[in-house]
Amino acid sequence: MREYQTILVVDDNGINRLLPGLILRPFGFSIYECENGFEAIQLIKKVPISAVLLDISMPGMSGLDVLKVIKQNSNTQKIIVIAYTSTSTENETQKLLLNGFDAVLLKPITSDKLLKILKTKTME
Repeated sequence: MREYQTILVVDDNGINRLLPGLILRPFGFSIYECENGFEAIQLIKKVPISAVLLDISMPGMSGLDVLKVIKQNSNTQKIIVIAYTSTSTENETQKLLLNGFDAVLLKPITSDKLLKILKTKTME
């Protein structure tokens, strides 16, 4: 998982931003947090981010809107973007993947689920 040490968590809920950092910091990850898509886009322009945990439903700029900005920019398109959502049926999960997300992580998360997704993405 060494390639993905800088993680950005984007969620309008503070607890949902806090939990991934509590899980990942002991493993040596650097964690940045943003409460909306606009902040996330600005941070990504300034800080080299390896992976983003991106909430889908946020006020202002949705997770899908942020994903499009990330994937359309040649400087950021290689960032791993993981949909970070509380509700997703198999059909919705497939739609998220077809829209360009690299993986889907369902809330509430566990350390096992989060680490497994990050490990899987580093092996691709």
